[in-house]
Amino acid sequence: MKIFTHNFNPNSNSGPNKFTRTLLNRMTRDQKVSICIQEKADVEFCLIQQHVRKVKPMVLRLDGIWFNSDQDYVQQNMPIRYAYENADAVVFQSEFNKKLTKHWFGEHKNSHVIHNAADLNLIKAANLNYWDKKLGKDAEVWSCASSWRPHKRLNENIRYFLEFAPKDAILAIAGTLGMDDAKIIPNNKRIVLLGELDYMSLLSLYKRSSTFVHLAYLDHCPNVVVDAQAAGCKIVCSSTGGTKEIVSNGIVIYEKEWDFKPIKLYNPPAINFSESFRKTMIKEESKPSIVNCSKEYYNVMKELI
Repeated sequence: MKIFTHNFNPNSNSGPNKFTRTLLNRMTRDQKVSICIQEKADVEFCLIQQHVRKVKPMVLRLDGIWFNSDQDYVQQNMPIRYAYENADAVVFQSEFNKKLTKHWFGEHKNSHVIHNAADLNLIKAANLNYWDKKLGKDAEVWSCASSWRPHKRLNENIRYFLEFAPKDAILAIAGTLGMDDAKIIPNNKRIVLLGELDYMSLLSLYKRSSTFVHLAYLDHCPNVVVDAQAAGCKIVCSSTGGTKEIVSNGIVIYEKEWDFKPIKLYNPPAINFSESFRKTMIKEESKPSIVNCSKEYYNVMKELI
């Protein structure tokens, strides 16, 4: 199978591009697909929005849509909606993502939900002892990681850690902080800022951590959670969005349901931990693997051809 890609940057480490790079590498290896120019393709793979008109059957992978009322979300959604209505098949990251898009754009005639998955071989190769010198060999480590923006709620991650983690545990924070995020970091030796990390260092951090905290508001299917859980972390997440769909070992903190209307995304609500319902989830299932995930994507493309 020959694939032409829209809007994919193999050199980018953004969540959508990093996942697509892992996916296509796996499909190249297992399904013997190849990436080619548009004229020679059997099928087109579009990441979020098109950059040229399609000429072959096209699969769209949606990473979410815009709904921040402080932005021009109608204009921002126009190219995504065009690709959505033009696509022959759509892959959503989560059921939440599907419901949200259906609410705003209408139902697609050929849609699929395929959760993101981890490359278990890469996780296995990550060095478990990489962070011993920086974090201590014997300390219990909690961690969180993101491209930090207000709706990722770093402040809630820190608050949860300080209230519920063992008193001698460390919270390691990976990722570049925004100006607002930097202001909320308390002067506490138990909180360690690691900055932007390369992917293998990040996987090593997950393997070293007992717990990964991701209390982001209305997230879709975060790859950091997928990878952290596959590396052995217990997950702490919000019930909002699609993150809870991928948690098989962790705690889901239940919040008020969102009605899919435009919202001030960068002014998310705080969580009242004393009143929130915390549900421990342990599902007996295998870790989602990029091997199976790539098969599902391949089958969607094969059906179109």
